[in-house]
Amino acid sequence: MKMKQFLECEYALSNRIKCATCHTVIYKHDLKIGHIFLRKDEGQQFDKKVWYHVDCVKKWPTGEKGQELPLFRLQSLKAEDQLRIKELYRSLQEKPKSKKEIKVLSKQEQYEKYVTVKNLNDPGQIEEDDDCIML
Repeated sequence: MKMKQFLECEYALSNRIKCATCHTVIYKHDLKIGHIFLRKDEGQQFDKKVWYHVDCVKKWPTGEKGQELPLFRLQSLKAEDQLRIKELYRSLQEKPKSKKEIKVLSKQEQYEKYVTVKNLNDPGQIEEDDDCIML
């Protein structure tokens, strides 16, 4: 069966839950965000809940294929905590995705980086590395 996923935010009811990111206790009455997984198999219901401190969420949880998940119980929070969750969501959506930095090397830098001197006594002989293409 397909697994349903959603997010939930609420205040901790006890001190028995640990944050999945920092592995410390989420104290009673602290605001927490949960990633909930539900699956129903032949009359049995399986659920898994992964909880986070609000400050520990560095990437907004998504579904299996990167789809956005619905957030439940936001209206049950205090107004300032609702705003805090909304601001967190907006800030994580606005973060640019990190791209690999590509450095363009000058011909001299390419020469110094990829060419090795075969024989120190005869600096006129050079050899290409296996991963280097000399132009």
